[in-house]
Amino acid sequence: MNGNLTRTFDTPDGAVRWDVLGEGEPVVLLHGTPFSSLLWRDIAPALARDHRVHLWDLLGFGQSEQRDGQDVGPAAQAKVFTRLLEHWGLERPRVIAHDIGGAVALRALLLEGARYADLTLVDAVACGDWGTGLSG
Repeated sequence: MNGNLTRTFDTPDGAVRWDVLGEGEPVVLLHGTPFSSLLWRDIAPALARDHRVHLWDLLGFGQSEQRDGQDVGPAAQAKVFTRLLEHWGLERPRVIAHDIGGAVALRALLLEGARYADLTLVDAVACGDWGTGLSG
C-alpha cells in the first residue's frame, strides 16, 4: 500500500478519497484522528491476502476534501460512511475502526441503519465530546 487513494466518492459535504485492495470477504477500515487511512498501511495489505479491503479517508482528513466550515463530526461522518457502504454495495461487511472511527462506525450502525457482519473497535472513542470539538 503506497498510501495513494485512487478513487473518489462525491458527497454533499465534500469529496471522499478511497480505495480497495484484494479479493474475498469485505473488510472496511476506519481511521481515527488526526490520522488518515495510512494508519492501516501495514495491516491492509496483510488483510488483502484473503479479503477485499476498503480504505477511506474521513472528510477533512488525509486525501479527502478539507475546507473551512466543513462538518467533520461523528454524525456527519456516519452519514458519509453509510452512503459509502451503499456505494460499495456492501450489506454486511466486517468493520474495523480506530479512535473516532469507532464513534463513526457505532453511529452508522445504531442511528443510520448500517449493518455489519461484525465490528472490531480499537482504542475507540464511543461517546460525547472528547476534547476535539467533534461532538454531535
